[in-house]
Amino acid sequence: MLTESHILSCSPPHLVCELAETILARYDRSAVVFLSGPRSVLVQLRMVEGVAETVFNAGEILATETRLELNGQFGFGMVIGRDPDHATALAILDAALRMPGDPHADLRPRIAELGRMLGAVYEQRFAAAAATRVAFETF
Repeated sequence: MLTESHILSCSPPHLVCELAETILARYDRSAVVFLSGPRSVLVQLRMVEGVAETVFNAGEILATETRLELNGQFGFGMVIGRDPDHATALAILDAALRMPGDPHADLRPRIAELGRMLGAVYEQRFAAAAATRVAFETF
């Protein structure tokens, strides 16, 4: 099962930004305090070697991160590449979902729908890749 953070970070940025806009509409502008970012950062891409199963750094990737507070609740967002709007939307949604008492419970069904859409895309990609599978045993 996909986590909410995975669903949001892999969903189309415009849909994530729309969800964040619905949250922001419930607050004054002063409720959002940027702690850092959005800013571009380099992050180590860690991989696991298949035979010895040792971890190594394959290189660095460019990411955009945002740290903020929404009505006093911390939120963090990071995406691969340069996309400050997507990273900020993720931070807003992260803060909204962390709030005590779950005042934004209406977000969860919408995120679940995004998860179903993302799962369908993953299944299509898997089916396309499986069609090219080679059965070496038949050689």
